[in-house]
This record gives sequence, structure tokens and C-alpha cells, in this order.
Amino acid sequence: MKKNRKLLNLAPFLLVVSWSSTGIAEQQAASEREEQNVRPEINRAYKDPNLDVGMWAKRFTGESREVFVHKKEILSALSLEPGDRIADIGAGTGLFVKLFAETVGTEGKVYAVDIAQPFLDFIAENASKDGLTNVETVLGADKSPNLADASVDIVFHSDTYHHFEYPKTMVRNLARALREGGEMYVLDFERIPGQSSEFILGHVRADKGTVISEIEESGFDLVEEIEMPGLKENYLLRFRKE
Repeated sequence: MKKNRKLLNLAPFLLVVSWSSTGIAEQQAASEREEQNVRPEINRAYKDPNLDVGMWAKRFTGESREVFVHKKEILSALSLEPGDRIADIGAGTGLFVKLFAETVGTEGKVYAVDIAQPFLDFIAENASKDGLTNVETVLGADKSPNLADASVDIVFHSDTYHHFEYPKTMVRNLARALREGGEMYVLDFERIPGQSSEFILGHVRADKGTVISEIEESGFDLVEEIEMPGLKENYLLRFRKE
């Protein structure tokens, strides 16, 4: 009888926990439904069924693009190790995919995530040509990378945050995809009125401070801004999942 009384005494506590968890989940779901699209047209070109992959591949890998020129320094800054599982969000035509795949090795995994299926087909074809068996393409969505919970150690995105139409919802879903204590690296354009180019001022929604604030509100702590002497138009931030 004592055992039964203990179970009965625990019942109200379990009920409270259950209701509390349900309430948090419902609030989060409501928040995601209510977030407004901050840039409705920014990804229109990538959603075009006639997307010219070859043209974008040339643009993404042009010598005038500093993230392409300094890709190896950026790779080094991530401190990837063999066996790591990394998600490249907004992978485009795969600028970093091969570098990541070779660094994490056959025991690791690279998830190339993008909202454009033609880009993913291009990445998969190149991975096959290069004999990279540790690359998996994932078709993402406006609000989610469509990755399984706790499936990756590291999230990386290059000049992609400003393309998030629902930034807080997307970042919360990126946090879910990370294992506990996992890290996210954010590489994006510096937006400074009076200093940044007209292209950046017109194309990029938020400055660095706003980006940090939005990400911290969505499940991450800022660890550091990584000094990258070669980057003049971009910054690199390291966050850790709360």
C-alpha cells in the first residue's frame, strides 16, 4: 500500500510537468505560426523552376567573392575534426561541401541543405564524381532545414542568414537539429550605413548586432566573433546551443 500511496502522491507532479511541457510546446508552435515573413521576395530567384545552376555556380565561385577566395581560412576557423557531422545551410552549388567532406572523413557526415533542388542535384552529382560517400543532400524549407533532431554537431551558413524569411523560427529549428552543446557558425555580410556597398545595404536586412540579438533569442549563446583578416565585407560568429 505504501508503494501505491507514493505513486498517487507523484501523480499531481507528473501532471504539472506534462501540462508545463505541453504549454511550452504550444507557445513555441504559436510563435512560429505568428512570425511574419521579413523578406518575402529574397529567395524568388532560387525558387524559379528554370534556375540556371551553371550561372549561379560561376557567381558563387568568382574571384571577386571574398568567401570563395578565403574559403580555406574559413574552413580552418571552424576547427572541424574527423567524425564530425556538419550541416551546410544554404549550401548553394557546394562551395564548402567538398572541403567539409574531406575534413570530417568517411566517419563524418556533411548535410548539404538548400531550398533549391537543382542546387542539391548539382552537389550530389559533383560528390559522386569526387567519390565523396559522406555527403547527403537535404531539401530545406522556408522555416526549417528539415534535419532530424540532434543529428549534427555543427551548423554552418555562409551569406545565408539574410536569406532566412522567418529567421527566429529557422534558428530555433537549427537549434533542434544540433546535439546538446553543438555549435553554429554564422558568416554574413557586414551592413554598416555609410560604409557597406550599395548592394549590401539594399540586399541585407539586418546589421550584425540585430543578427546576434535574433539568434540569442532563438536558442543560442554567442561564444565569439572570430577574427578573419581576409574578410572585409563579412563577419564570422560562433554560437553554442543553450
